[in-house]
Amino acid sequence: MALVPTYLAENLSNSSIAFPLRLQQGLLQKTDEREAYLMLLGIMARTPRGSWAGHPLFGFQEFFSGIIKEGLSQELRTRMAETTAGEINTVLSDLGLTRYRVDSLVLEPLEKNMQGAWRVEQTTEGRGVTLMLRETGSDRATGYAL
Repeated sequence: MALVPTYLAENLSNSSIAFPLRLQQGLLQKTDEREAYLMLLGIMARTPRGSWAGHPLFGFQEFFSGIIKEGLSQELRTRMAETTAGEINTVLSDLGLTRYRVDSLVLEPLEKNMQGAWRVEQTTEGRGVTLMLRETGSDRATGYAL
């Protein structure tokens, strides 16, 4: 007999509430599935890892501060982005959300500042990362700024 992790068992017991849904003025509303995935990924980007009891890997807020640390090689930054994308996909899969997956987290190019230090160029939202989202079975990913 296979044991189902607690966060999966609780999710399966609420199967009558299907994704994608969103709250608007306290009411549940159906929304476009891709938009719902992007909203969920935006929530995950603002949530510290481990702060949601529903899944231990939910949230990747720390990724943004970690990726811009001085002294990190481009190889290490790329590895961090790949690891984070994989963890996001694990969360989506564990929650039964399999229509889209994160293909990659693409970092903005490094730029040398006036003091000679390299840094990730910040976007208007201060993230400097583009999330590449791919529909399952598609050969094309679409980028969304985080």
